Order: sequence, then C-alpha cells, then structure tokens
Amino acid sequence: MLFRLPTLDVQGVLGKKASLPCDIQPLHSDDAVVMVLWFKESDGEPLYSFDIRGRSYNQPKLWSSPLVFGNRAYFRGGATPAVLMVDNVIAMDAGVYRCRVDFKNSPTRNLKVNFTVIIPPSRPAIYDAKRRDRTKLVEPYNEGSNVLLICEVEGGRPRPRVTWYLENVVIDDSFEQRADGITVNTLTFPNVGRQHLNARLVCQASNTNLAPPETKVLILDINLKPITVNILNKEKQVSADKRYEIECKTTGSRPDASVSWWKNNRQLKRMAKNFSENNETLSVLSLVPSVEDDGKYLTCRAENKHIPDSAIEDKWRLNVHYVPIVDLKMGSNLNPDEIKEGADVYFECTVKANPKSHRLVWYHGHNEIFHNDSAGIILSSQSLVLQSVTRSAAGDYTCVAANSEGKGTSNPVSLLVRYAPVCAERRDSELFGALKHETVMLHCSVDANPAVVSFHWTFNNSGEQTELPPRLSSVIGHTSTLNYTPSTDMEYGTLACYGENSVGQQKVPCVFQLVAAGRPFQVQNCTVANQSLDSLFVECVENFDGGLPQTFLMELLELPSLTVRYNVSTNKTPPIFEIRSLPPGVSYRIDLYAVNAKGRSDVTTIEHVILRGQAKYTGESNSLGISPVLASIAAMSALLVTALCGVLAILYRRHARHRHMPAKHAPLNEAIYNDRAGQCPTPVKQEACNEGSNVGSGVGGASGALLREDLGDDADPDIIPNLYERRPVSNGYMSLQRPQSNNKLSKNDDLRSEPDGAGYYDFRKKDYRIPLTSSYHSLGRANKGVTTSPNSGSGVTSSLTAHRLRPEVVTTSHRVQESCI
Repeated sequence: MLFRLPTLDVQGVLGKKASLPCDIQPLHSDDAVVMVLWFKESDGEPLYSFDIRGRSYNQPKLWSSPLVFGNRAYFRGGATPAVLMVDNVIAMDAGVYRCRVDFKNSPTRNLKVNFTVIIPPSRPAIYDAKRRDRTKLVEPYNEGSNVLLICEVEGGRPRPRVTWYLENVVIDDSFEQRADGITVNTLTFPNVGRQHLNARLVCQASNTNLAPPETKVLILDINLKPITVNILNKEKQVSADKRYEIECKTTGSRPDASVSWWKNNRQLKRMAKNFSENNETLSVLSLVPSVEDDGKYLTCRAENKHIPDSAIEDKWRLNVHYVPIVDLKMGSNLNPDEIKEGADVYFECTVKANPKSHRLVWYHGHNEIFHNDSAGIILSSQSLVLQSVTRSAAGDYTCVAANSEGKGTSNPVSLLVRYAPVCAERRDSELFGALKHETVMLHCSVDANPAVVSFHWTFNNSGEQTELPPRLSSVIGHTSTLNYTPSTDMEYGTLACYGENSVGQQKVPCVFQLVAAGRPFQVQNCTVANQSLDSLFVECVENFDGGLPQTFLMELLELPSLTVRYNVSTNKTPPIFEIRSLPPGVSYRIDLYAVNAKGRSDVTTIEHVILRGQAKYTGESNSLGISPVLASIAAMSALLVTALCGVLAILYRRHARHRHMPAKHAPLNEAIYNDRAGQCPTPVKQEACNEGSNVGSGVGGASGALLREDLGDDADPDIIPNLYERRPVSNGYMSLQRPQSNNKLSKNDDLRSEPDGAGYYDFRKKDYRIPLTSSYHSLGRANKGVTTSPNSGSGVTSSLTAHRLRPEVVTTSHRVQESCI
C-alpha cells in the first residue's frame, strides 16, 4: 500500500519573502536531527541542505543550489516549526517542495509543501467617461453634478478584486474581469455636493492578504455655488450727486464669487472693488446717484462663473432725494414776439422734486416777485400772471422751488415788451459847449422794442422850433448821431431828437442844451481823503467842462508865506491828487482848479492842512545806566505827579472863575481848551483863560456879554468858532476870508484874532473829520450857526448874532476853513 505524504499549501507574493515550513521536531526526546534536505518535486535533486553531522546544532553546514535559490534561501531550525526562508520570491519559485528530515534514532521524515507564488495586480488607473486620467486633471466637478469614474487594474494572479471606497466606506465592489487581463470597476456617484468637497475616492485592487492592496486615490475638487448675498447698507434715502460707498457681502462660493452691480438691467462696470477672504467676498460700490435713478433697483449679483445658473441677487430700491428740477414756460396761447404794453402775460412753472417742494418763489431778474392784486401781479401754486404789463416788466423771469435738498432754479424766460422809443439817458440838465463854426457830435440813444426805424431832430431857440435836415444825422442801432455846427449866437439853444418804430413815435424827446463854450465850472466836494506823516491824498468831483476838454490842477501853498511848493495836474475823472515826501509840521493851503482852452475855473480852496510828523530818537537807550525796572518806576511816578498837578490846577481855576461870574455866562473855560489841546495847540487857550475883563475890552461890553451868553450852558456844543470874515470875490460869490492881523496878539484882539496854528485839522482823528464842500454845498454841521458879514463891526459879534437868528447857514464860499474840534 502506498503511503501518501502530507501536503501543506503555502503562498508567497512575488518579490516578497516566503517561508516553507518543515517539522524537524523528533518524536522522542533522546533523538536529534542530523540533516535536513529540501527537494523540488519537478527536479528530484537536492536544492538546499542543513547538515549538523559531526557539528553542533548551532554551527550547521549549509548549502543552497545556485540554480534554484542561491543565496536567497536560508534555514531557520530554531523556529517552530522550522522554515526555509526565501527572499525576493520569483514566479519560478512556485511548485511542490519536499522536506526530508534525518534523525539519529528515528526514521527519516518527509513533508510536502505546495508553494504558490501570488503576482499582485498593477496599480489602478482612474478615468472619466472621456478616458481622461482624472488623477492628473485639475478640473473640478461642479456642485450638483454626477461623477462617473472608471477604475482599471491590469494583471494579477490570481485576478484581483477591484473596489471603490469613499474615505473608508465601500461604495462600489462590483467589478468585471475582462479576457484581456484587465479588471474594471465603473463608479457612478450622483449629485456631488458641498459635503463632498476634498473627500477621498479610493480605487483598491487586491488578490491576497499577504501584501497591501494596490490603490489609487482621487480627491474631489468641487466648484461650489454662493450661499448668501446681502447689500449691507441700504439707506432709506440718498441724495443725488453725492457719493456713497455701498457694500455687498457674499459667502459660500468656491472659487471666490464674481460680484457684479446692476442698476435695473444695466451693469455698472469699473465702479466697484472686490475683496475676498475665507470663502467670503466683499464688494464696495462707489455710487453717485442721479435724479434719473429715483425708483430704480440697485442689484448686487453673486455667481460662480464655473457653475451655470449659480447667480443669486439682493436688490435695493433707490429713493433718491434731489434738488427740485424746475422748468418755466410762457403761456401756450401767447406769442412772445407780439406782447405790447398793456397786455396780460402768464407763466407756468413745472416742478419735479423728491421730496416734494415746500416753497415756490418767482423772480424778475434778481428781484423777488410778491403777490399784489393792485399792481396786477397774481401768484398761484405754479403760475404767475402779470396784468397790463409795461416795458419795466421786460426781462428774464425765473421760478425757484425749494425742498430739504436745496433750491432749484428754472431756466430763464425772457419777456419782450414792445414799446415806443424812450431816452436811454436823461440829459435835461446836461450842457454841451461849442465854439462858433465848431462841429459838435450829439449822440441820441433810445430804448425801443422793436428796434428804431427812424429818427428826426428839432432845434428850439426862443420858442421857435425847426426841423433839422436828415443829412446832418446818422443812425447806428439805437443811436442817432447829429453833427451840428453853430455859426451865430442864434444857433445856440435846445436840440431834441425823436425816435419812431412800429409801435409809435417817441413822446418825450431826448434834449441837449447847446451853449457857447466857456471856462469850466469849479470842482466840487474836494476832500483830503487820506493823510499820513509825509503824504497827502485829495479827491474831488468834476463839474461842467465848459464844452471843451478840461485838465485839473492842484497847488500846494505853504503858509503863511503862500509860496507854491507843489503843482500837480491830472486828466482823470474824477480828479485825484497825491503828493508824497512832504516835510512834517508844515501848514499848507490847497487850491484846486479846472482848466480848458477858455481859461481856468474858480478856485476851490482847502485851508490849513498840516502834516504832523513824529520825532525820531536815535542813540543808545538807558545811557545813564539806570535799570529798566527803576526807569519804569520813575516814569510812572512822574506821570502820577503830573496828573495830580493838572487836577489841582483845573479845580483852582474853576473856583476862581465861579467867584467872578455866574456859571451860566462863563466864557470858554480852561477845561474845554484842555480837551482840545491835543488837537489844536494854540495860544487861544491862554487868551480864553483870561478873566472876563479881557474879553470885554476888545469887543465892548455888549459884545462880551453876548459872547459869554452864547458860549455858556445853552450854547450848541457842535459850534466851531469861525475866525474868518466873508468877503466878496471876483465871481460874485462870497468867500470866507481870513482878516488881516498882526503877528503878535494883543489883549484887545479877543477871539477875532487868529492865534498861530488856529484851525489846524488833524486828519488822523476820524471822530473830528469835517466834510469839505464846494461853493454849491453847505458846510453842514461843521459851521452850524456860524457866519460872518463884511458889514459887521466885529466878526465875533456878527457871527453870534447870526447864530441867534438862523439855526443853520448855507455858505457859497469858494474857500473852506478847516477847523479842529
């Protein structure tokens, strides 16, 4: 009977280690192994030996056939059971092996090992439906799409199992083994979503447990739709033409969402900036709403450009506040070109505003129009009616509406009123001078609508009016120019021009007074406009030029010698004179003239102008070596002592004066002159401080009493003593002349004598400025109640008498006295 050896099945993996077991354990304890031999059944020849004959167990004699295992095999006798280890298994190593074990006492033992070599499959390859290797593509899947993946594994013995895993969960273990040696598993993964982002899809191929399976991993890259979009700052209202920063935030999109802004159906481009971080996008729109945007929708739209139909929106209805938009029109049934004086006119004002306007105002030019039934002006909510218009109603009309945003002004509408010509400038009092046989050009300008068609001129002398021939005049626009040449005295008189248009003839003509040319009239209203330490600035107003070009002259005469120091001329109107670098402390008289070819005008005089200079100190200060503190104390002490002495002196003099006369009839007291001493440092103070006997001796008892009475408590405080007499001059007018006096004052001169420096005017004291006038103007408040008469025995007596008779005197003097208050 044949004895079958036991067979053990053993598997090894290609390229890995394999172990072929062999039981070498003796059956009895007193027995021992002496040799182990390995055979391959197909060859019958030993391929490996483990020989311990004559050796210790730990130092066996080893041998391996170089044709089979070579140095890849070694025997581990100490293992249980003992094994033949084979490194780097190759396919040819597969077969049935026999292990023969020889013992010292026991019979030989044989064991069989069926060794199978497993060949692992190749690494899986993953493709999509288009046979593209998905593991090498960067194109992500879109959220909501279906995933179709094919995993192919080539080779493997035995044929491998191909399985799909999502992370560690089997989602598909169905596979197909094709005849070409390829094993295929096709995965359909529907509706990938946000939860699958970066998930691992694993294709695994395995045909043994002795080695790790072959795998291929696909990480899902998914494009995600935006989840939210919100306009963050939706204002209840915005103002037109103001800039606003509108913010819109969107989340959830992968990659970052594309944010766009829309106004109704029109996209706003290049007006926003986008900022993205952590799957969020913030878009900032710079918006300047316009009036037309009111009621429109502003939309913030977020979308993933890679995913169709992924856009989501947030809308904001704009409530745009704006300044009223105002449109003005004349009444539709009116012809703007055919409106004549006396017609009725109305205007319509249309207002568009948000919020609603709360006020409507009408303007004619720059003047506001108010409701006035009696004047024919009627205002309603949005209309203006003008009844019986005149030519003064012509011009531009506007309406202005106001709301909380501001005021809106309409377009101007011009009202043209047709009327007959009228003079553009009134010339009733204007004179024109001309020499005999001299041609004068007279310009007659009129206002008219429509434009003037024709002009005609008339001449009137002594009540006889004659028509002038048209050849003497020419017309340009609204102006007729007459070239008139007087030859005799009878050809001087009144010239009048009339204009005529389609509305009618001019009713009131333009009148020109033609006189024989003569000397110019004197300049008027001459004043010292500005005065500094060393300069003088004088302004005047020109008068009739006598019919000839005139020049203006100013002479500066030094007083008292009346020597002409400066002579200035000008052709400008109004005449202005300026002199610089004048020596300080010198008194002057100013004479002003107008001059033409016929001669010089009467003189206008400004008396007693003085430039008050300031002393200049040079050298080192504090030359005595006194400290600044001590110097200050000494100066203050001196001021206090001086003030105390002055108070005591005033009190003493008042006490002495009250003992000699009643207070009501006291003369000009010391206190008055002390107050004026800073402006008028004159010896008058010394003369006035004398007791009442000095006044009476020069003027007479009655005059002295009169003087004291008028200058007492009831006297006008604004009276300025006039130290000049009025004397006739060559032109028939009266002039204030300075009376002759000796250089030295006498006690009997009283107030009639002018002390040195009297009448000086300090122009730096604005409170004491006295307007200087010409011969045709009143001295006004400056000479109120003061006048002189050449027939009076005493200048003071006559002045004060006149003060009693008239409260205010108008003088026609060519010479004006400047006084100091």
